[in-house]
This record gives sequence, structure tokens and C-alpha cells, in this order.
Amino acid sequence: MASHFEDEDPTVKECANCGCTDNLGRCTRCHSAWFCSVKCQKAYWPFHKEWCRKNDFADMIEKEEPKFAKWMRKHGKQAVVKDDEVDRIERKTATFDDMYGRANPKPLPPSYTAEDIKRMAAAEERALLNERTLTIEDKEWAEITVPEHMGMECSKYKWRQNQSNVEVFMRLPTGCSSKAVQVELEANSLSVRIHGEAVMKGDLFLPVKKDASTWIIHDGILEIIMLKRYR
Repeated sequence: MASHFEDEDPTVKECANCGCTDNLGRCTRCHSAWFCSVKCQKAYWPFHKEWCRKNDFADMIEKEEPKFAKWMRKHGKQAVVKDDEVDRIERKTATFDDMYGRANPKPLPPSYTAEDIKRMAAAEERALLNERTLTIEDKEWAEITVPEHMGMECSKYKWRQNQSNVEVFMRLPTGCSSKAVQVELEANSLSVRIHGEAVMKGDLFLPVKKDASTWIIHDGILEIIMLKRYR
């Protein structure tokens, strides 16, 4: 009995169920298995159905490229994906289901309704409007990210840490100059005053190296970098 995964001699054909070599007919769905009668085909179906698949692409090229079509059926290939199609899949603008299993393997068009298009257009317009109204300070503040479980985002400041440093970020009032900012950084405490008013004051959880720590002001954001003593 011929196996689906063996290299078959093209001159030898036999019934997949009984091995008979006379009056054979090929499965019209997968074009890979041969049967001598409908009875044998039905008897072998519980085993044949596991790999019996219609392959539009192989059907289309079989006349011009019979060996390639046979290879595609044998290895379960549905289509050959080009580089640009791989790119669309990676960008998630298409899926394998869109591109495989059809004679013309092109991505399916988006199934958006008129309401969906209106909502997407409105959302894009709002995003563009927000982008135009954001200041440099807003953009810089938004770009400061805090890794999960490695810091905190509070209403007036953000802080994050890694194995070596602790970073504290604070937005300053509009037009605030560096002369109006006072930072008192000690080994075990931190204090920040703006125009003489204390906006942050307290003890640190663990000591830092005072002489190796510093602070800067950039685009209206105060950044304090503290080097951990125990790393």
C-alpha cells in the first residue's frame, strides 16, 4: 500500500485501501490518493481524511508544473508566499488564512462598515488634534516610561529604578527657571523646593551615594539621578 509520505514511482499506481492496480480513480479533492472503487474509497476514508485537503494553488499549476504541484500536495503546502506578502503578515495587515488555500493568494480586503470608517476617521482626527496641541514638555513627559514593578507614576512625579540607579522625574511649572529650583540630595533623604515651597521631602528607602548623584532640568522636567550605595 502506498504511503502518503513516501516518494511514489509515477509509473506505479495502486489503490490506497486494497493495493489493486486496475481501474483506478484519483481522489478529486486532494489528487494524491488512488482507489479502485467507491467501496474502497469509503472504507479508507477514516484514514484518508486526516490529510485529504483541497489545494487550489496546486490544481492551478498542475498542468504546467506537475512535479511542483505534487510536491506541494505531499508537503501540505498551500501557496508560495512572496517577500512583500511575508511583510504584510508580519505587520498583521494580513493573515495566513487570507493568503493560503486559494488559487489567487491575495489578502482579503478589510470588512469595514461605513460606521466603522467614520469612527476610525474621527479617532484619527482627534489623535492629530491632540498631537498639535501637545507642548514639548507634554511630549517629553509622555516619553518617560516606568517599567512594571520597577517604579511608580504619581500625579506630580514619576520614579523608576534599575540595578544601579534610581531616577525621579518632576514636571516644573510653566516658565520656571533653574534658579527657582532647590534640590537637597543627601545619602538618606531627598528634598525639592520650587520658589521656596517644598514639593517633595522625605527619607529614602535605602541610602545612595550623594557625591555620585546629580540632577538636571531639561524641557521643563526636573530629573534626579541617584546612584544606589548597595547594588
